[in-house]
Amino acid sequence: MQYISGKPSLRFKVILAKNNKHPTVFALNEDRCCFFFSARYALAAAVEALGLKPGDKLLVPSYNCGAEIDPLLYLHIKPVFYKINKDLSLDFDDLIKKINGTVKGILLTHFLGFPQSIDEIKRICDERDLFLIEDCAHAFLSTHDGKPLGSYGDVSIFSLLKTLPVPNGGVLIINNRNIKYNRLPKNPNLFLTLFYATELLRQKTKDGNHIINESILSILYRGLYLSMVSVRLMLAGFRKYFNPQGVYPVRPDSYLFVESLRSWGMSGLSKRIINRTNLEGIKIIRRRNFEYLLNYFSKNERGILPFRELPSGVCPLFFPIILESGEQRERLYRTLKKRGITTHPWWDRFHPEVPWDEFPDAVYLKERLFGLPIHQDISIEQIERVIGEFEKAYLSKQR
Repeated sequence: MQYISGKPSLRFKVILAKNNKHPTVFALNEDRCCFFFSARYALAAAVEALGLKPGDKLLVPSYNCGAEIDPLLYLHIKPVFYKINKDLSLDFDDLIKKINGTVKGILLTHFLGFPQSIDEIKRICDERDLFLIEDCAHAFLSTHDGKPLGSYGDVSIFSLLKTLPVPNGGVLIINNRNIKYNRLPKNPNLFLTLFYATELLRQKTKDGNHIINESILSILYRGLYLSMVSVRLMLAGFRKYFNPQGVYPVRPDSYLFVESLRSWGMSGLSKRIINRTNLEGIKIIRRRNFEYLLNYFSKNERGILPFRELPSGVCPLFFPIILESGEQRERLYRTLKKRGITTHPWWDRFHPEVPWDEFPDAVYLKERLFGLPIHQDISIEQIERVIGEFEKAYLSKQR
């Protein structure tokens, strides 16, 4: 059976490739680019670089992953949440209403790679002497009016592992030349790097045209992954009973914020993969796949489309659909997974720090936003299969 992963997978041929050109795309070509294990640690460093102090307030979008809140709490920064509308745009009236003398800055998230009203937000920050932190975790490779997202804020953060098949990788960009920040990162734990790399190998999207080769590789990758899982469990047990202060075996995409990982940089393996990847080609394929799905779903009403066009310059994370209910989203996710397609029941975790009763639109998105994969490993033929299987699953409830 064909398998379509929810994210791009790692291939040995990329690791072994001889090409070693330094990336020329923003933000990897910036001289004030700092690498981290993941984006949440880049955010913690951004807050410190801006000089925010315990007790300072930062405006934060009410619709959020939750992983961006814990670094703030760790540094004793108080998040003040502003409204996000059902179409993923920010509510300017609510945002401005919450700006006062105790608020030091705005955290702005470009959801799913699509730009917020960045020019207007930049103007507000300049007029009111506020710092602007651009959260580009979803927006690596995206631009607005020809200018890269992440280049507007005083600082910006990226999560490379959301777009690329890398075992770790968060980025902090310092755009404000008045900000002084120096860092000498440590190498991340080698085992954790290899563990997540084996998972990326195992999750390879398969087209079904090379059944024997794909089956052999699948067995090898699965065996390697299960071996790594066994070692990981042993390390976790050893740490619990013999070395409680040792390295915590955490995934780079987990919700956890682990203090000891703040000093970690990005692994050499991640850098090697990035240097051997056609980054502009990735954007072209993601846009092509998004537009193919957009053309289909614009003609066939299946839920609500928060984006009914693909602006020039956007590198989309996945194809979003807002469904009728959380129950429908869970059913579609499970049904498609059984049929070999991994989708995204996006951001279903509710962080306890957010007063959710004040933000019904954010709850609406938390419960209903659903994503179909469009990443660079997927062909148009596979997009057609995604459409076909989605149709079967979607319509099965209606019969």
